[in-house]
Amino acid sequence: MVAIKGGSSQPSFADLVAAVPQPIPEMVLAPRIPKLVDGEVFFQFTKEEIARSTKLCRFSVVLKFLKQRPSLDAVRSFIHSRWGLSSTPVVSFMWCPRNVFVRMMSEADFTKALSREVCEINGSFYRPFRWSPDFDEDAKPSRVPVWVYLPGLPPNFYQESFLNILMMLIGSFIRCDNPTRCATRTDGARLCVEVDAAKPPLSHFWIGAPGLPSSRKQEVIYETLPAYCNSCKMQGHNSQTCRGKSGQHGNGCKGTKDKQEKGQPVAVNGEGMKEKETEINRPVVSVENMQSSVKEQTGPESTTVDLCPLSASMGVIPICEEPVGMVETQKNNVLVINQVENGVEVVESEAV
Repeated sequence: MVAIKGGSSQPSFADLVAAVPQPIPEMVLAPRIPKLVDGEVFFQFTKEEIARSTKLCRFSVVLKFLKQRPSLDAVRSFIHSRWGLSSTPVVSFMWCPRNVFVRMMSEADFTKALSREVCEINGSFYRPFRWSPDFDEDAKPSRVPVWVYLPGLPPNFYQESFLNILMMLIGSFIRCDNPTRCATRTDGARLCVEVDAAKPPLSHFWIGAPGLPSSRKQEVIYETLPAYCNSCKMQGHNSQTCRGKSGQHGNGCKGTKDKQEKGQPVAVNGEGMKEKETEINRPVVSVENMQSSVKEQTGPESTTVDLCPLSASMGVIPICEEPVGMVETQKNNVLVINQVENGVEVVESEAV
């Protein structure tokens, strides 16, 4: 829904453009050849390239619903009317049917979404998580937003600069509530912190050197810290009370994925059938098939490889006129041999 400014009956052109999702900006990458280790093809990207690629989604959260997930239209409508964001976020499906990806446009909106005290949409409860490139949809991340209470903290420490320092060993400071921010309640500070639930919580800390008369021992009360199991990577229980190995406490994603990999349609809350036809029906290309296809195109006597005609059908970065060669390097008494065969870099290593 587009907000109407100035009481006019029709939204402006700028409002209409802002409400329509825009294409993501292109990112220029240097060409590289695929590599081969133990019969597996892989691609490598630098940390700088990965960091550049995450700029678009740096203000994104994942809503993992505990049971049934509302429709996307219901989620969008609820966010628009109840979250109080400054701009309209992009709400979309994820691979797991219970997960929803919400991409905000500003850090302020991201903070609001991550630190909401009541995590439910139309009666369906969820847990919010900060998205990152290594986010695993099957597991529940151990880093969760938690509301922390510091009873009796003097009001002169209510400024965010102090709270950021005091929360350094507990987690990442997100925000404090309005009574703390305005100092209208001075019996203690209440703030939202992203805590690693897999680690033992810090019960107290000292302001000033311990034992001195001018120092203060500050208690830390966690209001919403969930239990976390390091064995199955799930919330709600710990390793001592875990009933089995990973998979028994799943959130419903694995069974859905098995159906999708077999080409079976999956129903998601009456929104129709989702089919991964593009990925499922795509023919599987092995390394042997790729090499034989390359030989047919280059000929048995050629010393160069042209993968450009295969790039569209196999998803391989086009590499043209790459000579066959071998480079040997020795690192930590291990001989590493990099050999380019048919446009694929083969990495072998052996002890020396």
